[in-house]
Amino acid sequence: MAKSARPQDFQQWLRIARRSTYSAILLSEKLKISPRQLRRYTHAHFGCSPQYWLNEQRLVQAGRMLKRFQSVKTVAFRLGFKQVSHFSREFKLQYGVSPTDYLVWNSGQKNLGSQQKHVRAR
Repeated sequence: MAKSARPQDFQQWLRIARRSTYSAILLSEKLKISPRQLRRYTHAHFGCSPQYWLNEQRLVQAGRMLKRFQSVKTVAFRLGFKQVSHFSREFKLQYGVSPTDYLVWNSGQKNLGSQQKHVRAR
């Protein structure tokens, strides 16, 4: 078994997860371990199945990517969702708001932040 397969380096697992397009099967292949061994590791270290953990990480990444790309469709496809509607449902389950509402809210926060900086500079 490859030493890198052990989940001690969380950031390394995240990098490999991204390169595996958040697929448990591809992740196990890249880690050079069996899907069953991957299941054992994720249950032991993250308390969930490999795909559940990957889906959570993908949605964490979604929030950051929405801020960067400002496009629900772009983020959905970059994260490997085949349908924007599926991405939107999963995002809303995770964050409690739709990706579009998140973008609107985030845009308002940026404007508020720039106004506050402007006020402080006076």
